[in-house]
Amino acid sequence: MSANSKIEWTEQTWNPTTGCTKVSPGCKHCYAEVMARRLHAMGASGYENGFKLALHPKRVVQPLERRKPTVYFVNSMSDLFHCDIPDAFLDGVFAVIEKTPQHTYQILTKRAERLPEFFTDRRCPPNVWLGVSVEDRAYGLPRIDHLRQVDAKVRFLSIEPLLEDLGRIDLGGVHWVIVGGESGHKARPMQEA
Repeated sequence: MSANSKIEWTEQTWNPTTGCTKVSPGCKHCYAEVMARRLHAMGASGYENGFKLALHPKRVVQPLERRKPTVYFVNSMSDLFHCDIPDAFLDGVFAVIEKTPQHTYQILTKRAERLPEFFTDRRCPPNVWLGVSVEDRAYGLPRIDHLRQVDAKVRFLSIEPLLEDLGRIDLGGVHWVIVGGESGHKARPMQEA
């Protein structure tokens, strides 16, 4: 079941996959990994293997059950463009997105290099907001160029956790930017300046 979200920039979460692997410094204190451990300990469905990547085909159809227009953060507990998620599974997710134009889907990834490849012969549905995480110069900034290669109605950056001064950023082709520090008891400090 999708869930109401405490994330201030969305309404609900939809997790057709759960679990992930670390790919950059932004992943060091992953909130989803901590939450997955808790859910596993509570015996929650979908977290039987903790934070190991898992596909949940039964969850893919969840947005079809909701008529009320909703803003969904897709895969708050995973990365939809993880290299181990097959294109066929992604096609199923995007088929549901196409069938539910009343909803808005916010898809955020750290695997931005897969975006232009996946969307080479597929269109990005108009109800998708496509975003990349930008936590630092080395890993985060290059993701922006991959994002720009996709014809998405809304392209966004999640500059969180902001781990260092990024310098001047070319925001051409970017429609929305979220900026924030890291949360949790091991949070690395963010210098507001």
